[in-house]
Amino acid sequence: MCDSQCRLNRTIFIAVALLAFAPAAHAGGFATVGLSSTPTGTDWPVEITVLQHGRTPLDNVTPRVVISQGGTTRTFTGEPTGEPGVYAAHVKFPGGGRWEYSVRDGFTDAMPHTFPAVTLPGRVASPASPVPAASTDGGGGVDLALLIPGLLALLAAPVLLLLPRARRGSPEPVL
Repeated sequence: MCDSQCRLNRTIFIAVALLAFAPAAHAGGFATVGLSSTPTGTDWPVEITVLQHGRTPLDNVTPRVVISQGGTTRTFTGEPTGEPGVYAAHVKFPGGGRWEYSVRDGFTDAMPHTFPAVTLPGRVASPASPVPAASTDGGGGVDLALLIPGLLALLAAPVLLLLPRARRGSPEPVL
């Protein structure tokens, strides 16, 4: 038999559990990205393999390779190759020097897939005239739909820890 305090504890536990699993339900899975090569020069033809949950080839997505150096950022869109989950992009770096690059998989896009920076031969691209990214997806912000349930779960955790202690100190009701 469960008294009102027990029912309250159960209700709070269920609410926190639902909030804790809400981000996973919202995310809808993940994708992995593999590249056929790494850049070695300013002209880089690359194949991008996008796999849902790291296993199933993903068709009908639009992966994008994003390169950046200082204030210069460019985005190159992958095109389907005819092979499931494989897309081809032709990346042209504006110059040599140290470049960072990442891939947005076109499936979740919540977090870009990052790779180690490369140093390419040739003259460094001029930072005086940055090229804006072709992508307008807003990039790397915080998804409030994931953040808010997580914060609520963190706030509810101390309540769940304190309620059982307060109950232990109270005498058992006489029936």
